[in-house]
Amino acid sequence: MTHPGEQDLALLAGGETGPVRRFVLGRHLRNCEDCQERLAEFRELREHLGDAEMPDVNWNFLAAEMRANIRVGLEAGACVRTVSTSGNWVPRFTVAIASMLLVIGASFFLTDTGIHPTRVEPATPVLQATSSGIELRNGSDSFTLNDRQGVRADESVSAQGTMEARYVDGETGGVTITNVYLPQ
Repeated sequence: MTHPGEQDLALLAGGETGPVRRFVLGRHLRNCEDCQERLAEFRELREHLGDAEMPDVNWNFLAAEMRANIRVGLEAGACVRTVSTSGNWVPRFTVAIASMLLVIGASFFLTDTGIHPTRVEPATPVLQATSSGIELRNGSDSFTLNDRQGVRADESVSAQGTMEARYVDGETGGVTITNVYLPQ
């Protein structure tokens, strides 16, 4: 004779079994005193638990916590999952190569070569420091303020389009300050 498990008897004691399982367990319990005693113990235990105070539980918090733990478990599983590939084809490598080819192809269409025969750019003045001094260049025209040969000059540039060079003459001790302003 096969006895039902304790889980089945506990569910029967609480009235939580389906009609078919209740019928099968009832037939067994009519002939088995051991299972009848065990069922009585479960019913008594259930009565004592019914009198106990239930703790105040925030069910919404527990449900959110369970969902978060499930998500973490799924993400962890995705991290350790091995991807089976057939042959030597690697999807990430293929996507990387395709992206690189797309960027290179787009660069050919979006690159400005600077050669525009129909368009003439107006000359833009450029103020720059050269090895000989400060030079103002506007198209093919230029103006250079030369520093003294062999003298180290301190040069500074501002965002407003000015450049300044200062140096001290070693022979005379004279200080020379040169300011050049970029025409607006």
